[in-house]
Amino acid sequence: MTGPIDDAVRVGDGQAPDILDEIVSETRDYTPEQCQARLAELGRFTRLSGRQRVEQSLLAERVQTAQTVMAAYRSGNLAAMSDGGQFAAPNVAPGTPPAGHGGWATAQGLGRHVQAHRTAAMRVLDRCKGTGLLGAAAADRADKVLRHGDGQALTARYLAAVGDPDYASAFGKMVGDPMQGHLRFSPAEVEAVREATAAQDATRIMGAALTTQTTGFPLPITIDPSIVITGAGALNPIRDISNVVTVGTHDWQGVTSDSVTASYVQEGVEATDATPALAGPKINTQQGRAFARFSLESSQDWGTLQNELLKMVADARNVVDATMFLSGNGTSQPYGILGGNATYSLTTTQRVQTNTVATYAVGDPWLLKAGIPARFINTCTFAAAPGTWDTTYRFVAQGSTTEPRQFSDGDRGGDFLGRPKVEWSTMATGATTGTKLIIGGDFRTGYKIVDRLGMSAELIPHLFGVTAQLPVGQRGLYCWWRTGAAVIAQNALRFLEVK
Repeated sequence: MTGPIDDAVRVGDGQAPDILDEIVSETRDYTPEQCQARLAELGRFTRLSGRQRVEQSLLAERVQTAQTVMAAYRSGNLAAMSDGGQFAAPNVAPGTPPAGHGGWATAQGLGRHVQAHRTAAMRVLDRCKGTGLLGAAAADRADKVLRHGDGQALTARYLAAVGDPDYASAFGKMVGDPMQGHLRFSPAEVEAVREATAAQDATRIMGAALTTQTTGFPLPITIDPSIVITGAGALNPIRDISNVVTVGTHDWQGVTSDSVTASYVQEGVEATDATPALAGPKINTQQGRAFARFSLESSQDWGTLQNELLKMVADARNVVDATMFLSGNGTSQPYGILGGNATYSLTTTQRVQTNTVATYAVGDPWLLKAGIPARFINTCTFAAAPGTWDTTYRFVAQGSTTEPRQFSDGDRGGDFLGRPKVEWSTMATGATTGTKLIIGGDFRTGYKIVDRLGMSAELIPHLFGVTAQLPVGQRGLYCWWRTGAAVIAQNALRFLEVK
């Protein structure tokens, strides 16, 4: 980059020249409209920092490039477009789905409504956070989705639509009266439902990779567990300690590698190739579903019912996720940490066995810790079933002079072997050969959970009894979502198995 950017760095606030790399990374998915909007924001400042001046110069050059490319495109001067960069008009057939970038839907052309959708979504998040409808963590997670990679604003449009108060009131009328509730929609509610379903359809533009089609209505933002609960990391302990990302598309594509090897050599000696082996893990989001019953009477009181529905669906999702994240085999379900897959689960290579056959004894947890690679010790967390922690706590009496305490300060609820611990109820207990008792390591590095933003639902107007097959005075809400998970760095985790 020349001229203005170099000067901005040189006369700035002491920031290093590599600040340009950060700004390029943050703004690489910006459309020309987004660049112009950001330039307008910067133009309102009376004095810019060095970093802001770098950003201003970079965005101005991108806008100028886009204008040059579009002028060449309109005039038919294809030669002038050869250096068009990321804003060159794409040579694609009409109706071709947008390209994926880093697990996100990105724009192929110059979407005119991108900034409008993003602004509306940001306002929805600010309103929901300000009124307490969304917790800070949930709002921040959704905000991160909007700011990083949502180039075509599909997710922004979806959030703005399901966050519309008119859509929430229309959804309540449909729950209260599935057959005729729509006849009582106000004009604003009709438009809100139309936009919500259109936004949901727009997110399917990446649907070529999907094996199932989505129908039904999206849940309002205030009762959508994929936003409210997932964002707060409250579903199960593994979400709290693992690497959880929220995406607006079907898959997550990443890159992992082994560490680079460094060495000292004699002067003039040729360097050794220490290029790490790169891997490209891909996590597909799988369909999860839950069914909630509620009475006709409760459906007439939507204000109270929506909170109960959120709890019911979130609890059902909690139960299934607690099992899938442990033992899911990846076939129409997430890969579990101990799911048995050679690539996306832990294998016998990461196994640490107890010292004695069919026995779990006081020294075995120390063997597990010793098996964790040194780079992951400081970020290690241990996970086991409550029963296993109870057994372990009783190994060493408080007054023992022969064995050190394994729990901090002798407290059953404290840290374990100097590191944090969590209780995972679906893990196995006992001392039978082959029982996997404790998982330890850096979960944030080793295990990734991918949640697709948004949950859909269909309302069943009447449920019928088994005996006479007559209505029982209840309705049903059938909900589904998409979640994927996999071990992406096997070396970061170890598990203790009874020999």
